[in-house]
Amino acid sequence: MQGKNVMITGPTEGIGRATAFALAKRGARLHLLCRNPNKADALRNELRSRHGEIDVELYLADLGDFAEIREAARGFMERNEPLDVLINNAGVINTRRILLDNGQEQMFAVNHLGHFLLTTLLLDALERAEQGRVVVVASDAYRFCRGIRFDDLQWNTGFSAFPTYGHSKLANILFARELAERMEGTRVTANALHPGGVRSQLGAQNNWYAGRILALVKPFLRTADKGAETSVYLATSADVTTTSGEYFYDCKPKKTKPSARDREQAKRLWELSDRLTAPPSG
Repeated sequence: MQGKNVMITGPTEGIGRATAFALAKRGARLHLLCRNPNKADALRNELRSRHGEIDVELYLADLGDFAEIREAARGFMERNEPLDVLINNAGVINTRRILLDNGQEQMFAVNHLGHFLLTTLLLDALERAEQGRVVVVASDAYRFCRGIRFDDLQWNTGFSAFPTYGHSKLANILFARELAERMEGTRVTANALHPGGVRSQLGAQNNWYAGRILALVKPFLRTADKGAETSVYLATSADVTTTSGEYFYDCKPKKTKPSARDREQAKRLWELSDRLTAPPSG
């Protein structure tokens, strides 16, 4: 990974942070897309203190804000460099329904739509790489959802934390599958993964009750370093140079439910996501 360009979303906490340090150790040039500027600066300083003059670039964007994503992607594309690896890692889970200014339910917008937009904006740079890789951090929580709710993406009815979160994670897997199909014949691969149950700050912004549940289950969860292993594997291993469109757990392919292999839903989701993330007309 020496000198290779790697972009990671959500690198200031949990799995994303562990992934950043693991790739820094391997000599990657890190491009970190963060929401909080103070945490971003602190992370860059810590990476440099541990790994000397490592190349770390920061891009600020909320993945629920499509204009900010376009600006961040433009910042990288203006470098006119290949992007070797894009790790779509950032995520949010809410115990209450939140609608963003763009009208989208927040988990679907941040976990799926923001990453969809970022990836499509960076595809030219990924294609310029010797072997571009897109790594999508999904979750087995997709099993809480039967399929994409094309008739109610905003969850106007039936909102519940885990099914709605699982809905966004199902979208992650279907996106990776469809991207792999569309990139067939190129040097770009796309794979999704389940990191396992990880001790992290995911969901920490929710109410005290949710916080208490997280505290109770924390002793049974794996560390962030362990949770990041499959992300790092998919980003670096020669074993998956030509592997694309798969779902991994513990660095091995894992069979999914039919809902996560539905080609028609994957294609329809791509087309809908393209429309939802398009810049405002006029």
